[in-house]
Amino acid sequence: MNTNTLIIDQIKSIIEDNIPRWLSVRDCVRISGLSESSIRRAIKEKRLRANKKGKWLVKASWLEEYLTS
Repeated sequence: MNTNTLIIDQIKSIIEDNIPRWLSVRDCVRISGLSESSIRRAIKEKRLRANKKGKWLVKASWLEEYLTS
């Protein structure tokens, strides 16, 4: 790899690491192993943070926080 390619790859990595990753309820189910109703109940009870933009969206960091608390 040439130097320019390495620099571009490093920039892409920095950008991707700083963009919040939004997950759907289905993504949360797949990642956590919990049922869809459990995820939706946690959102409704405000134990799992989420934003509703047409559908519920959860930041990956919020799901991690919920699963480790």
